[in-house]
Amino acid sequence: MALNGYLLITGLIFVLLGLYTLADPQGAVNAGGLGFQLETVAAYSQMRGAGGGVTLAVGLMLMAAVTRASLERPALWAVALVLGGLEAGRLVSLLVDGVPPPNVAVGMLFENLGLWQAIYWLTEGSDTA
Repeated sequence: MALNGYLLITGLIFVLLGLYTLADPQGAVNAGGLGFQLETVAAYSQMRGAGGGVTLAVGLMLMAAVTRASLERPALWAVALVLGGLEAGRLVSLLVDGVPPPNVAVGMLFENLGLWQAIYWLTEGSDTA
């Protein structure tokens, strides 16, 4: 039950963020307080693809895993790899670029929470996942 709750809530967050970024890439950047403008077709394409499409796809996989037990472990691996990669990139930025502003740090906190929950379900919760 708890695993399904994690998959559903995390999946819903990914789906909503993905849809928002697909629909309004600049709005998603502004909502994140990231402080940059999308000025070219390439920039919009990158945001819609990586920020929207990939995020939506992971969210749909997580939500599908709620009803299909055979997708639980692949979905957990997907979210662990996506959030782990995101946090690895943020760590490089922390070391190279400096301390991010508070809004990014709060995002990192939530991303890490999701990452460590996925790792928990892949290890400790392995008998149920």
